Amino acid sequence: MKHISIVAENAAAALAQIHAELGPDAVVVSVRKLPANGLSRLWKQTGAIEVTATVPEAEPRKHLVPPGEDAYVPFGDKLETDPDAPLGLRRWKSIAWLESMGLLASVADELERRVCAAHGENPPPMPVAEWAAVRAVLAKFWRPARSPMEGTGRPHVFIGPAGSGKTTALCKWMTAAALRDEQTVHAWRLDGETANVAEFLTLHGEMIGVPVERFWNAPVAADLLLVDLPGVEPGNAPALAALRERIAALPSPHVHLVLNAAYETAVLFEQFHAFASFAPEDVIFTHLDEERRRVKLWNFVLGTNCSVSFLGGGQKIPGDFRRAESALLFPN
Repeated sequence: MKHISIVAENAAAALAQIHAELGPDAVVVSVRKLPANGLSRLWKQTGAIEVTATVPEAEPRKHLVPPGEDAYVPFGDKLETDPDAPLGLRRWKSIAWLESMGLLASVADELERRVCAAHGENPPPMPVAEWAAVRAVLAKFWRPARSPMEGTGRPHVFIGPAGSGKTTALCKWMTAAALRDEQTVHAWRLDGETANVAEFLTLHGEMIGVPVERFWNAPVAADLLLVDLPGVEPGNAPALAALRERIAALPSPHVHLVLNAAYETAVLFEQFHAFASFAPEDVIFTHLDEERRRVKLWNFVLGTNCSVSFLGGGQKIPGDFRRAESALLFPN
């Protein structure tokens, strides 16, 4: 994997050099401010910035796939499954595998009912055909999240429990928009019932040239407006009330619920229902690098009316932060 470091006067100049050397698929790994040199230190506290970037290597597929056909059969791989899951109680091995990887029994029952209604009680004899039939039914459940509307003046607000990775997700989105997509971005680090102590957001904004303010002062002319708020525990009624008041003061915000995918499904649903009254447009799942059983996220696709918009993993910025697709909800 090729890495390069670029020293430039600003983020735009660094991005232009990175694209010239690595192409449009380059990913920014880190951004660091350099101290000012010579006499410039008298009027500048910082000098140029150093940006490190790379181009991720394409991951080879595990199986040979005929043209136009997905022959990948996940339940044929050696995967870590729940030993207590009732693998032998379903005729459709694909659905039994999904259940063993975290799909709730009630959700698996509904999926099996729909699969049998579409294809009959007995699965096809070939595993590839069976999995293709189940995936086709799953695809009908998938609700793509609405693409962000740039330049509308409507801020994107990140809410969720403490430890969900809200600020990291916001920084990943902010960095990709500012450096990769060359959008103008403005961010706010607002307080709730408690102070927002995410100093990292302010420092990162300074490094990439994105203003991060502590008090709301709309309207602001920018392509993307991002708002970070303190995490709130689901059972903290005063904090939830303060969060609702803060959001109500913003102009028609897009509300994004951020959840830690590494938590158990029961905890995730408890958190989801605690924030349901805020009418989030979608869910952003983080910490995917800590959770092998991505299948369990299908419980939210099949069991709620909320779309999944982004999937993120790790602490690197921008790192792993992608628009959600149904294919990404299965193990790598």
